[in-house]
Amino acid sequence: MPKAIQYKSNSVIYFAGDSDYRVFLLQKGKLVLSAIDIETGVQINEYIREGEFFGVKSALGKFPREESVMVVADSVCLAFSTPEFELFAQNNTRIVMKMLKVFSNQLRHIHHQIESILKSEEQTNPDDGMYSVALAFSNAQDFGPAGEVAMRYLQLFPSGKHTTEMKQLVQRGLVRQDGDGRAAPNFIPQTTQPRSETEAKPEDIYNIAEKFEEQGKIEDAFRQYQAVINGSDENLKQKAYLKAVKCLYKTENYNKGIQMGTGFINSFPSSPVIPFILVEMGNCYKKLDQLNKAEAFYAKASAMNPQAVPGGN
Repeated sequence: MPKAIQYKSNSVIYFAGDSDYRVFLLQKGKLVLSAIDIETGVQINEYIREGEFFGVKSALGKFPREESVMVVADSVCLAFSTPEFELFAQNNTRIVMKMLKVFSNQLRHIHHQIESILKSEEQTNPDDGMYSVALAFSNAQDFGPAGEVAMRYLQLFPSGKHTTEMKQLVQRGLVRQDGDGRAAPNFIPQTTQPRSETEAKPEDIYNIAEKFEEQGKIEDAFRQYQAVINGSDENLKQKAYLKAVKCLYKTENYNKGIQMGTGFINSFPSSPVIPFILVEMGNCYKKLDQLNKAEAFYAKASAMNPQAVPGGN
């Protein structure tokens, strides 16, 4: 038999990324479902009406939750185990047909979004990435690494559109002035091919971001962390996500920090970084004076990893 569960206002029924295979029916109250739009990357909120089921797809498909469900007002929900819901559905074909229509509409919507994304993808020249990295090193006054990246660029793209600027960075990196005015080598050009012929090493970009952050250039750091997030190194990408959310907190972009944290949880539902992301999201909610939500996120983070919460055991 399904169990009736009472939820207090501002509590959380489940988070995106949770492995919870129950199906819920809202009997009374008010809930909001929060998810990330795959086309815009913006958090979207949808209110669940009384008498509606939620959590069906992830429960039946046995995959992590794709959304978070927050309690807006005191609510009562019926919680079905998967076998209980399947038995209920077998005896209520009207409910099954209604859900099939909802799922069909959702699939059509996702199809249109993916189609739109594929059509709107911009083709960029592969040499732009290396140029931006070299320029970032130069702006940070690290002329040696800037020259190394520039040298690789010239080896890979001898006729590239940034050739002139890269030659200047090479010269600037090859020679520096000692205290007595004599020229001295600043770095040894590398002749080996880089790991990728179309993009700079993600660890180089990550190091640039950390340098910017140490210098208090938080917005510049955020842009470099975003470049890592858009790359292919999964481990470094997860670290960059956490750093990026912290940058958004430091620049008082609290709503954007929450959205980015939610996007991370949807993308990496099993990541050990999630508890630390939850803490940063809680910090953002705290600054927005949503203290109940902040406490809920801290509690979830502590349950997953007490070390993630300041003062945790």
